[in-house]
Amino acid sequence: MKPPHNIGAVCIAMTLAACSGGQSGSIANPVPAVGAPQIQHLAGAHRATTSLILVANENTGLGGSIREYAESANGNAAPSTVISHINGPYAIAFSSTEGIGIANGNIASGGQAALQTFGVAGDLLTGISCFPKPGQTNAVAFDSKGQLFVSAFLPEGGRAVEVFAPGENGCVKPKRTISDAGGLAIDSNNLLYVANSKTATIDIFPAGSSTMQAQIGGSNTGLGAPGTSALPLDTVAVDASRNVYVFDTKTATISEFAAGATGNVAPIRTISGSNTGLSGGNGFSFGLAVSKTNGEIFVSNPGSNAILGFAATASGNVAPIQTIAGSATGLADPLGLALT
Repeated sequence: MKPPHNIGAVCIAMTLAACSGGQSGSIANPVPAVGAPQIQHLAGAHRATTSLILVANENTGLGGSIREYAESANGNAAPSTVISHINGPYAIAFSSTEGIGIANGNIASGGQAALQTFGVAGDLLTGISCFPKPGQTNAVAFDSKGQLFVSAFLPEGGRAVEVFAPGENGCVKPKRTISDAGGLAIDSNNLLYVANSKTATIDIFPAGSSTMQAQIGGSNTGLGAPGTSALPLDTVAVDASRNVYVFDTKTATISEFAAGATGNVAPIRTISGSNTGLSGGNGFSFGLAVSKTNGEIFVSNPGSNAILGFAATASGNVAPIQTIAGSATGLADPLGLALT
């Protein structure tokens, strides 16, 4: 049965507190049924009450998790909450009304949930199944209306961005389909940005439209020629001023494009080089997110099992000002990132 749609908003308003019935330093809920997500608030961990870094921690072969850290966390910091026993997850998004959305990566069976939503306290809200198999869901984003966008690679080479109504659950059809695929970001005007690795472009779609309005692409962008870019699938982000960021694993470079930029334009700044810690992705995607409060840029590096934070004004071959890494973090193949 589909849970009440307002559960997520209630849990978010209460962040990591009593919504799940748990107290600080305790297991929040009784152990659920085998195979169901399990929620743990870690003893001794800092209990975040404001902004959070949400990490889709794939932990290949050992069972995935969502890990939540305070946005100010640094060093060998334990997560405040872990939602475990998740298939995947590959990419993650956050909405203040809908909660946490995840794309689960590989779809091995027709009934498998390719998308799931959770409250920030860890309560499972919805699961969307019936995607074609074999396939992949590799990127996810919410718009301001709570609609859930997912980038999917489908059997026989099909690629699409599918859009679901708020609170959809079970074997449901998307409201509409956009003929594109790649990393996803949505700005405050509900413009959709798709990092298309096949064309080495950032494709821009107006709110509510399935027709591309503009692109960022070409020799000046540094994104590569069509068919040569290594742009991964979940590494485009937009900040509060609608500047667009993209991470390219081929060059281990973060590029920022000015708000409203289109065409063959150069980035207004880049971050790359030996001091950044951005190389060594081990063939995996990197996650990318930008703080809405201070503009800090966060990147996940699955090669080093770390979350790296760069100053809002960082440029060139600079070291991160924040690094979350170490045995206490539990990070193992961290992929998608989102900030609350």
